[in-house]
Amino acid sequence: MKRAMKMNKEATQTVRDEDRTNENLASDGQATSNASRDPARKLRGVSAKDGTTKAKIERAALHLFAEHGVDGVSTKQIAKAAGISEGAIYRHFSGKEELARSMMKAIHDRLTEMIETADEAHDNLEAKIQFIVRHYCRIADDDWDLFQYHILHLHHFQRLAEHMDDSPMGASAKLLRAAMDKGEIEPVDPYILAAMSLGVVLQAAQAKVFGYVTGPLAARTDLFTRRVLAVLDVK
Repeated sequence: MKRAMKMNKEATQTVRDEDRTNENLASDGQATSNASRDPARKLRGVSAKDGTTKAKIERAALHLFAEHGVDGVSTKQIAKAAGISEGAIYRHFSGKEELARSMMKAIHDRLTEMIETADEAHDNLEAKIQFIVRHYCRIADDDWDLFQYHILHLHHFQRLAEHMDDSPMGASAKLLRAAMDKGEIEPVDPYILAAMSLGVVLQAAQAKVFGYVTGPLAARTDLFTRRVLAVLDVK
């Protein structure tokens, strides 16, 4: 119960923060592009406190990983991009792999907790789906560099949590399994259905990475929600 209250409080604050962010996003995506060039964003942490050396390391690594892949980047290159010594990286991380994993786990955990919050905060499946789609889009738009890293490099990490269900896929499958038990949707493999549902937003996000889609994902929230509900065939 305490965990649910904590996550709901955090989700409310996230909504407020992300609403302010998305109010500044132009429909053509120009604002997103300008934000990525904002020097202040270079000081924004992923798991680290904003403005710290650790935050600089994380942000520099994100940009380099996006351009060259995790395997194609060295700690020396990260240090140079962050404007620090290479030794400073090792004061915060055991190496490049831990740095890459910690950032992936940060976005992975955030998405998982958001889905768990949706499950606990709403009674019916349609309301849960609306919540999840809205927040998936807002999380992506709020830090596109991190979300792009998540999309392009998740395959690099075979396991980010001890238990398979401690993931966006696992949390979604649990939510859908409960909906099946309540008779809201047809009983089928919940992991297949979770993959299909999450794919509505994630495939669109991947298309944005490759330039087929422009502008904030939040502008398509209603469209995504309708399509996810259609995939689920909510009764």
